[in-house]
Amino acid sequence: MKKSKKMYYLVLLGIVFLLGGIVMNIETGERSPYIYFGVGTLAATGLYYGIVENRPQIAAFIIGLIVLHSGILLIIKGELTYPIEFGLVTFISGILVLLNSGFSEYMRDRKKNN
Repeated sequence: MKKSKKMYYLVLLGIVFLLGGIVMNIETGERSPYIYFGVGTLAATGLYYGIVENRPQIAAFIIGLIVLHSGILLIIKGELTYPIEFGLVTFISGILVLLNSGFSEYMRDRKKNN
């Protein structure tokens, strides 16, 4: 029951930030960072309670792929001071997250249960 209360509080918090940002945007005509806070909070809540809570191996696998591909993009298109070094560290971090995700064990157990 505590998980559902947390989920409702996070959704409420996201809606408050989103509506506050929209009201500030209407009043001042400038973009408000509260809109991004609200959308980010709602998206993170949906992702966590939709995927991560029930299947943490799949979520770790997806995050590892995102980090790995971010490292590749930094190596190829990076515009930082040291893009290759930073991209290489990010790429290696993505590989480590992928290897530690437990996705292969999840798939193996899933095949055994079916």
